[in-house]
Amino acid sequence: MNPGIRKIVTLLMLAFILLAAGCGGGSDSQQPILYTSQSVLFGPRIVLNNEEFIASINAQVNDRLAQNPENSDDWIKFFEYFSDIMAHAAYDVELHKVRYPSTGADGSTVMLSGLVILPRQVNSSQPSVPIMMYQHGTEPCSALAPSGFLSVGADPLDYPEVLFSIAMAMTGYGVAMPDYEGMGINTNTQPFVHAKTLAVQVVDMLRATRDALDGSVNLFTPPCTWNGKLFLMGYSEGGFVTLAATRELQQHAAAEFTVTASAPLSGPHDLSGTMRPLILQDTTFKAPYFLPFLLSSYYSVYRDPLLSPDYTMVPPYNSTLPPLFDGKSTGEDINIAMGMSYDPVSLIVPKTVLTSQFISDMQNTTSAVYGYLMENDTYRNWVPDVPIRLYHNVNDDLVPFANSQVAFDAFSSAGAKPWVGLVPTTDTVNISNSPVPTVHVSAAIPELHDSWKWIYTTYGN
Repeated sequence: MNPGIRKIVTLLMLAFILLAAGCGGGSDSQQPILYTSQSVLFGPRIVLNNEEFIASINAQVNDRLAQNPENSDDWIKFFEYFSDIMAHAAYDVELHKVRYPSTGADGSTVMLSGLVILPRQVNSSQPSVPIMMYQHGTEPCSALAPSGFLSVGADPLDYPEVLFSIAMAMTGYGVAMPDYEGMGINTNTQPFVHAKTLAVQVVDMLRATRDALDGSVNLFTPPCTWNGKLFLMGYSEGGFVTLAATRELQQHAAAEFTVTASAPLSGPHDLSGTMRPLILQDTTFKAPYFLPFLLSSYYSVYRDPLLSPDYTMVPPYNSTLPPLFDGKSTGEDINIAMGMSYDPVSLIVPKTVLTSQFISDMQNTTSAVYGYLMENDTYRNWVPDVPIRLYHNVNDDLVPFANSQVAFDAFSSAGAKPWVGLVPTTDTVNISNSPVPTVHVSAAIPELHDSWKWIYTTYGN
């Protein structure tokens, strides 16, 4: 690890120690109360200097290039995209782990966590900045939630969306990154692609961030204030959650918030249409864990016996896969448990873990499971009246482009075309060391850059 990154890691470890000391080891088990600004807890700050941050990233990229990797061109492209954002960096930032109350998938009050990254001036004056709600991508491993970036021993390179969000915050945005239920401090089952639950939890973290910036949170002095602009952005599942949260804000929180612009990136918006055939296809798939992840989530939310492991999955998977969704396993761990191999590479057909009865249910458009998928299509039952720009790589191999096309067509037909745009993308940057690279993962960096640039140049900060 180069000295710049090592310095950042050392600072982050110190911040985590302070956070643990300030919060107390037993606070997570306390019974939370309904949302008020007084029930929000911001951990101690850690300050990052923008010049040191870009220098550390530069050094890390140079270290990788010195090894003459096969993907050296991708590393160069990564740094070009990153440098374009950092060329507009005008602020240092401070990072805080935040805890806030929200509503769980079962309707109970839960305590959740997230990461907040706030611009700060060297002269200690308070800049007035927008809030950017950033929703992270698909991740079954709780330790890799955004707030995990502040954990002892965490490698910053394991949190690329946090690194991007730090860069974005340095250009003048107060960035809030929800962990989601089932991640961070919360140990419930993660409500993967359950639109309503995740949207409500995003809005509650927005409330916590707003209250912090107006000085309403106990024992917290904000380094900046909110100027009233509100943006949302997220990739993959985060793109799905971003569109769902935009809908939630328009339909149920319009008295509190006005969305300035929203950028859902490569999300599975059409679960019942585009994604369902993907689950049932007879060909191999590079991320088969998506399927049991969805089943684990929906069984936890709906408690329908027709979603239970014994009904949906054949032995031994009905007993071996469910325990892997306890927040301790990565997607790769779950893929391997499903029969996929990385060395040598050997892919599987996801539906081979399913029972014939559940496959029939999935094929039946009058079944309960089809209804659950439709219920979570993020383009249904609303007509956007705020600026939304859907980005999606046309060659996406995990979350097909058709997800965003279907959403855009539905919005356009409903009269929202003046508000909603669709941006087909083609560029990829593969800096992963996975032996199973995907277009979906490689398209993230270009889309994150392009959506930031759209917001920055169109709406400012």
